[in-house]
Amino acid sequence: MANGMMRAALPCVALLALAGCATTGAPPLKNALAQQERAEQAYAAGNLAQARADYQALTRALPLNADYWFRLGNVYVRMDQPDEAADAYGHVLQREPKHAKAWHNLGIVRLRQAAAAFTQGASSAEGIDAGLQKENADMAHGIARLGTSAPVEQAPAAPGPEHGP
Repeated sequence: MANGMMRAALPCVALLALAGCATTGAPPLKNALAQQERAEQAYAAGNLAQARADYQALTRALPLNADYWFRLGNVYVRMDQPDEAADAYGHVLQREPKHAKAWHNLGIVRLRQAAAAFTQGASSAEGIDAGLQKENADMAHGIARLGTSAPVEQAPAAPGPEHGP
């Protein structure tokens, strides 16, 4: 229980430290909270370009926050940018190696990429190698069935780093 309380307190401590360092303009905490709210609203409204821009800014401002990386990964999935999504989920897992939702979503992204590669392979083998074409088509079909699960979402992120470096 004490560990959970420490984990919950870390983002607040980090944000208070950031706020104390501000010398001009709005405090970083206020900016991060406003940007987080804007990102969440944009994501919910389907304005993925705005959500992406806001989550990218948040990950630059608070790079240790795994939740912002996770949400950015989800934006990339919805924008059909699997390489970028996999990279964002990788950042989550560097910060929180046991982040089950990031592992799940990374697996789905990789399955979809594999299905697309086998589909392209089947198309490329057409008229050249019937055996390879069938094998690729079968692999694409089987993997596509596995990858039909949707990536999981997460509750809104809390500003600040979740864990140490």
